[in-house]
Amino acid sequence: MQDSVDLAVVGAGAAGLVAAISAARRGASVAVVERLPGIGKKILATGGGRCNLLNDGLSPSAYTSSAPGLVASVLDRFGRAEIRAFFEGLGLRLQTDAEGRVYPFTNQAASVLKVLEREIGRLGVGMINRFEVERIERAAGRFRLAASDGRTVESRAVVIAGGGQSYPALGANGSCYGLAASLGHSVVRPVPSAVPFVVRDRMCHFLQGQRLRVRAESRIGGRAGQAAEGELLFAQHGLSGTAILDVSESVSIALNRDGRKDVSVVVDFLPTMTAGELSGELARRLKAGWTPDDLTSGLLPEKFSLVFPQIIREAGYVPGRGDIDEVARRLAAILKAREYNVQDTRGWNEAEFTSGGVDAREVRPGTLESKLRRGLYFAGEILDVQGGRGGFNLAWAWASGFVAGLAA
Repeated sequence: MQDSVDLAVVGAGAAGLVAAISAARRGASVAVVERLPGIGKKILATGGGRCNLLNDGLSPSAYTSSAPGLVASVLDRFGRAEIRAFFEGLGLRLQTDAEGRVYPFTNQAASVLKVLEREIGRLGVGMINRFEVERIERAAGRFRLAASDGRTVESRAVVIAGGGQSYPALGANGSCYGLAASLGHSVVRPVPSAVPFVVRDRMCHFLQGQRLRVRAESRIGGRAGQAAEGELLFAQHGLSGTAILDVSESVSIALNRDGRKDVSVVVDFLPTMTAGELSGELARRLKAGWTPDDLTSGLLPEKFSLVFPQIIREAGYVPGRGDIDEVARRLAAILKAREYNVQDTRGWNEAEFTSGGVDAREVRPGTLESKLRRGLYFAGEILDVQGGRGGFNLAWAWASGFVAGLAA
């Protein structure tokens, strides 16, 4: 079997589907090749099945990349307003929560996929499933995509939008990195991002299942890194929750890409109190004869009574001895900046995103065309562009897909 089209898109995820729509709307014949039997599996899983497809705070500053200017060049062409208009034009009504996260009004990710599928069908885009691209060759001014089962597709241009490695249970395997490398591109080693930490600390054991709102900050070699406020979840393996996921990229890069060991996360258990306020309250309680087990009652979850003796030992407190004000200051300092050494991150099946990918410096700003191969484009998580949780990562998929499809 052999098909010949203007544009072949590798990957039927968020970026690939929008790239196909963008190209087909300007009259190009398009075929989308997908390794899996169906399309958009990750779209259906995003946002807990609700699909957080955008954030109203969208800006280039929400992203990290080997080429930061590349993000701005794409969002300048297809930013927040354009993404909203795109989906509303497909008939998808949107709603925005208090934190700027944009969802379909139905609260169903299936609604997002449905409007994309309908537009794909209306435009006559060819969908070829179970097509695992084994190699991409260039000859006589055209590309030839060869599948492992012998099928081929020929095209004038190619958009590689195969995604990253997160959630292999949903079909991700990172195979498109190999395709990019075979075409001469450098690949920044992919590592899991938005991922829980492996931490060996008695507190994690005793507080397993406990959730609370904290401020977390990553530290690499003693230097402050990313910081975020959100939920902390003590787990059997260590630490999770939104605050941990939001500072995990720098930690994962240090551990999994750079091989560093001097990696930690510092947790402020009471971000709504200053150190002085907390120290004063603890001193008042100590002077009133409160027992160590009750010292954080009303401040932190009652389960903390299981671990507070450990914190008291770390502060060097011996009941009846020492200056109470000084002890209170030491206790407050620990509760405001408890440091946990991070031994590892959890694996790809627990990572929301991929950090790394095709070196963005090898891609042209504004079009996402390869600087090494004319007619070759990249879109989505295949590129070394990382957005945070809250709709930023999907926004990059939509924006980069539309821009690549428009230019290809």
